Amino acid sequence: QSHVVSGYVGNKAAVFPLQLLGFDVDVINSVQFSNHTGYDEKWSGDVLSGEMLESLVGGMERNGLLTQVTHLMTGYIGSESFLRSVVRVHDSMKAENRALVYLCDPV
Repeated sequence: QSHVVSGYVGNKAAVFPLQLLGFDVDVINSVQFSNHTGYDEKWSGDVLSGEMLESLVGGMERNGLLTQVTHLMTGYIGSESFLRSVVRVHDSMKAENRALVYLCDPV
């Protein structure tokens, strides 16, 4: 999911309700933008690369932090490399936990 500094979309809109429902949410922001991309004057920020996604997930895996993951949710995908890495991460997690539920927020 995405993250914006100003506004409430992506992870800023999704995480709190999920926590209220009892989910322990681990957040990886696919992008960090100043604001929603729909603003007329545009936005600025960074897109997380696929390599960085796999690095973050790898660190979690090495520390045993993925063993209790029951759901994987994606939203805004900012680059092709990130999308390809999401597929690899999903496949790896699904191989370890056949009951893993994948949710796609169709942004």
